Formats: sequence, structure tokens, C-alpha cells
Amino acid sequence: MKNRSSNTVAVIMWVYAIVNAVVGIIFACSMYDTYEVLSILFIAVTVVFSFGIYAVGEIIQLLQDIKDNTNGAIQPITLSQKQSSSVDDDLPSI
Repeated sequence: MKNRSSNTVAVIMWVYAIVNAVVGIIFACSMYDTYEVLSILFIAVTVVFSFGIYAVGEIIQLLQDIKDNTNGAIQPITLSQKQSSSVDDDLPSI
């Protein structure tokens, strides 16, 4: 299996999304007796935003993987020119 380095920001986003979802659902369940419709709406909003936060963390990790995989893949292009060549040699005569 390939050794995959994790981006710290992505891991923080994943953990925050999971904690946010759990705490939001617990909070909504605790207020269900008083505010039934509002608590169901709160659960839905919490789940949607937690998925969004998790997705942002996943995007950050994918960008890190792309950066890691392309690191060193691009070689600089060097042009070999004569020392005596000038700009006038490259221009057409009119």
C-alpha cells in the first residue's frame, strides 16, 4: 500500500465535521420535546453543513495528493543558444 501523507488542515476539518455533526444531533435531540419541527430542521442543517465541512477537508487532501504526486515531475526547459546570437538574427528582414 502506498504511504499517504495527511494534510493537517484536512484532518482538522474532518474531525471538526464529525464532532459538529455529533454535537448538533445530540443538541437537536435534547430540544425535541420543546421544539419538534425546529429540532428536525436543526438536524438537517447540521448534517448538511457537516458534510460540506468534511467535503472541504477532502478537497484539501486531494489537492495535497496532487501536489505530492506532481512534485518534481516538471523539469525546467533550458534553451541552448549561441553566445554570439543577437536579437537581429531572429527578426525577418523587411
